[in-house]
Amino acid sequence: MAALYEGVRRSGGSVAPPGLARYFERTLVTHPWADPELPSLVYEAADGRLTGFIGAHVRRIELDGGPARLVCAGQLISAPAARRRGAGAILLRDLLAGPQDVTITDGATSEVATMWDALGGATVAARSIAWARLFRPARAAGERLMRRGRARRLATLSRPLWPALDAAAMRLARPPSAEGLDAPLDLTNEMLLEHAGEMAGGSRLRVAYDGPFLEWLFGEMSAVASRGPLVRRAVRSRGRVLGWYVAYLPPGRIGQVMQLATAPRAVEHVLDQLFVDAWSAGAAGLEGRLEQRLFEPLSRRRCLLRYGERVLVHSRDRALRDAVAGGGGALTRMDGEWWMGHHTEPFGA
Repeated sequence: MAALYEGVRRSGGSVAPPGLARYFERTLVTHPWADPELPSLVYEAADGRLTGFIGAHVRRIELDGGPARLVCAGQLISAPAARRRGAGAILLRDLLAGPQDVTITDGATSEVATMWDALGGATVAARSIAWARLFRPARAAGERLMRRGRARRLATLSRPLWPALDAAAMRLARPPSAEGLDAPLDLTNEMLLEHAGEMAGGSRLRVAYDGPFLEWLFGEMSAVASRGPLVRRAVRSRGRVLGWYVAYLPPGRIGQVMQLATAPRAVEHVLDQLFVDAWSAGAAGLEGRLEQRLFEPLSRRRCLLRYGERVLVHSRDRALRDAVAGGGGALTRMDGEWWMGHHTEPFGA
């Protein structure tokens, strides 16, 4: 799997770095919620060579208090020769036909979305919208251009101008202070488990976190150094927990919000503390996934909206499918494969 992924999606070479196979093992095979009934799948050629695979990231959820199993369809890879035989479509078809209650993916390409639709799945448009708040607009725009091949030269040439342009804009871009709040605390696993029910916001669907899974999850998320430092903060007022955020906040780059959990009527307090934290960390901006409860608070904070990564859902249970599509903050970027570093980390050790 590692060699195939290296050749198709990373360097194009035939030898994977030493840590990539171990990474796939930890995130697909041996993590605390791994389920032998819900395995990742491989595609073998007639001569026995592995020419394709699809990752199955298993998560435990609850719908109306009852247990259910979710698979996040992750890496879908096939060698060029195998594509002519429809290996990718076969792998996706067999994964969706598994015994899980619901399947999602939260970073699909248009090609995958087309296959998904043909197999009875659907794009959740409302959950595919991203929001952005710019703190250092010139740097944020430049960093986005650096990811695009054709525009990279323009971004490189304009880089010396970014500090001057941002200095002129920082007065308007600076977020207001988070008034009336206690000093934020580092979010512990115990704190998350204790207050998860309060933050569900009446959603029928929630992730059934437990201690071993959170220990594994935050350990793996923290190890994705290419995304920047992982920050976990609990927001409080007079000792009461109002919510928390989990985010990557890289200095000089655009930060990414993985989870934003809030008690009822506390959304604005948690957002304000998050923005202050990101500003103080030196982030050029902040991006996250739009949820219905965030729309008005984000609008009042000069945030931008755009169509982001496609969120797809497939289930034979209509109640589950509808719960995922309208689940508010119940399923976040933290609960799928969005944060994973298989395509960004060097894995040299």
